[in-house]
Amino acid sequence: MSTSMIPLIALGSAGLYSVAMIAMKFWWKLPGVGLGLLIVATLLAGATLELAALRDERLGIIYTGILGAEVVLIAIASFFLFGENFSYREAAGIGLVILGTALAWA
Repeated sequence: MSTSMIPLIALGSAGLYSVAMIAMKFWWKLPGVGLGLLIVATLLAGATLELAALRDERLGIIYTGILGAEVVLIAIASFFLFGENFSYREAAGIGLVILGTALAWA
């Protein structure tokens, strides 16, 4: 696998983990087999991509990249899908996560 693909694979993993988390948030409103299968499938697919990324990269880098991307994706989803707002402190924390992830991947 090309090293240049690793960030995209990590981002894909983060996206799938984020979809699973969003589906978990909906669980209490509309639980069901379909939603349960979506959660399981996205977690398994996310883990599969994470395993692929870990094949050629250090654990700390992949972990930082996936978690950093998840923070941003979940923040976007929580704002647009659930109408959640962020305090200045929370927004600063998201910014620090972005900065830290960028530093780790630079």
